[in-house]
Amino acid sequence: MFRWKIAGLLLFILLLWELIIRFFVLSPAQEVFEPRLGYVHAPYASILRTYEGYARFTLDQFGLNNEPLPTVLPTNRVFVVGDSFVEAYQVMRDENFVSRLGNKWQHSLLFNAGSSGAAPDKSLISYDMLAPLVKPTHVLLCVNASDLYEILSAQERRDAAGDLTALVRPVDKPSRFTPLKLWLYGHSALITHLKWKYENDIRAWLTGFNEKKVARKSHELAGKDLQKAVEHWHFVLRSLQKTGVKLSILMMPELEYLPNKQVHLRVRQGRTILASEAIKLGIPVLDSNAVFAQDFEKSGQPAIGFANTHYGKGHINAHGHQILANWLDEQRSVILR
Repeated sequence: MFRWKIAGLLLFILLLWELIIRFFVLSPAQEVFEPRLGYVHAPYASILRTYEGYARFTLDQFGLNNEPLPTVLPTNRVFVVGDSFVEAYQVMRDENFVSRLGNKWQHSLLFNAGSSGAAPDKSLISYDMLAPLVKPTHVLLCVNASDLYEILSAQERRDAAGDLTALVRPVDKPSRFTPLKLWLYGHSALITHLKWKYENDIRAWLTGFNEKKVARKSHELAGKDLQKAVEHWHFVLRSLQKTGVKLSILMMPELEYLPNKQVHLRVRQGRTILASEAIKLGIPVLDSNAVFAQDFEKSGQPAIGFANTHYGKGHINAHGHQILANWLDEQRSVILR
């Protein structure tokens, strides 16, 4: 009898923890398996995030951070693609820069195709998959310095002449345990929370490899690695150019806040090369670093980081998205050329 009481108490505590996390921390990870991209958010998934800032919304029919795609498409259709800085799960949808621009630009659709961890090669795959439905007239490809190193790891496909024909990312194929795993993540916020918080630490303990520490290292490429990374970057840019869309590059902010409203602008090797190589191909490059630095020197309000974590590190906050939207609105003639 005593054992049943202990078991009942533990079950009650787990259910209580589940409800607290579900309604106040984050939603269950509602994911589906996509052969080219791996595990992605399910269409119309309900999202709650409080790790940085606060956000609650429902995804679109593609599992992306948009309102459902309209039946009648407007004249200009801007495909905005990049990593979690574009995805913007840290702020409410109407606060992110893509939505703000959509409200400013009449007769234009600003389509948010951002996906956490997406390097440019993955962004190209997303474009290829969604372009027949969104029918983009313009593409705003958002990158940061680390993308040069990430794109280096994409696997190549070449033709008989040795020319690069595709960049692919190997994804884990579903196993017999996949349906159970997806069901657990899709129905339990508690399991999702434990996975996101401790999965890397458990993997590091088991294998001795810590992804977070490796990601924090500064990288410098040289020789064949640099040449290969640049070739991959050119492939992404030329592939988008061949579609006939008007392509622009947005360099996302990378800076460090200092005392007395001072800012240290981070200009890493990857940032310089990504920008210079795009310019060589005749692609406009918009670098947001100076805009963010000028705002902080004037207002003293950090545009990166959140009060519930710490200002100055992490993703762009609501103030930062406002800065970015206002500045990109001034660059409308470049993007919508």
